[in-house]
Amino acid sequence: MPSIPPEAWTEEIRDLFAVYEGEEGRRNGSKYNFTHWFANHPELATNWMRYNHALSRGPLDPVLREIVVLRVAHRFGSDYEWNLHEQISGAMGFGAEHFAAVREGPESARWNALERLCLRAADALCEQHDIDDDLWQALSAQLGPKEMMELLFLIGSYTLLAWVLRTVRMPLEDLQT
Repeated sequence: MPSIPPEAWTEEIRDLFAVYEGEEGRRNGSKYNFTHWFANHPELATNWMRYNHALSRGPLDPVLREIVVLRVAHRFGSDYEWNLHEQISGAMGFGAEHFAAVREGPESARWNALERLCLRAADALCEQHDIDDDLWQALSAQLGPKEMMELLFLIGSYTLLAWVLRTVRMPLEDLQT
């Protein structure tokens, strides 16, 4: 499914570009390939992006959020999702050792106890589509109800996105330039 050319951008499509990128996105279009592809269905995409944007601003620690997103991208082989979040987390101070540890998973010595639990939760949901009672109890001892809910929705949301981005063979962009 091709992207919409600039001459065909409607106000609804410009609203979509503005969800993550504000007025600059509205004027110039998104810098993200996935947002341009999403413009094929702006109503669905705008609602999904607003929901996903809310996930990025919830109570879960941003470092935990990025570790989990990267783990889901790795588990589902979503190169686009991995590339984008490698750049996002890189700006937060992640380096090669973090990315290697994400690929290794919860057994990596790099992680603290909470990071390990969150990675185990991502793996459990990716594999069994459920979290067993012991893992749930361990997570609940360290995270509040809002954080627990966000963790579940984060894993589910990025699983869905990984499926979509892989299926449409979303091309990578280099946001470093």
